[in-house]
Amino acid sequence: MPLKISQISQAWLVLLLLTFAACALAETEIEPQYLVKTKVWMDGELRGEPELLVEADKEATVTLEFNQGGAWRMDVLVEAPGEFENAMEGAIWLKLAIAEEVDGEWEFLTDTMLGMPPGQTGSISVVGEGVESATPENANLFVEVTVEAMADAE
Repeated sequence: MPLKISQISQAWLVLLLLTFAACALAETEIEPQYLVKTKVWMDGELRGEPELLVEADKEATVTLEFNQGGAWRMDVLVEAPGEFENAMEGAIWLKLAIAEEVDGEWEFLTDTMLGMPPGQTGSISVVGEGVESATPENANLFVEVTVEAMADAE
């Protein structure tokens, strides 16, 4: 003889299943996304202004070819500062690594880590000897970067 479940038992079973599903969804944390806006100058010439959508804690790469057949590549990683770092609220770590394509091979140029609140602009540069203060006009490489949390960018 088959077991019959009363309507009250069915309601409790459905409620229990919904509770488990809600708990599972709550545990699935969605990483924030950031829009990384850049301006890149090489040898005093603006080479591009690419934008890149980056998910927190996942590396992303943007590659830009320019008219002389060359290219540059930037690897980007956005992280939240650790609790022990006492960073200002909303601040992020932006890790950048930049390479240039020379004769078909990628040559490392520089890397850095910038700490900044979303919306603030930071820069990274590579300059020749004797250059004390880098500008887009006098640097071999000059990158301005602004990071916006996607909730702020929309």
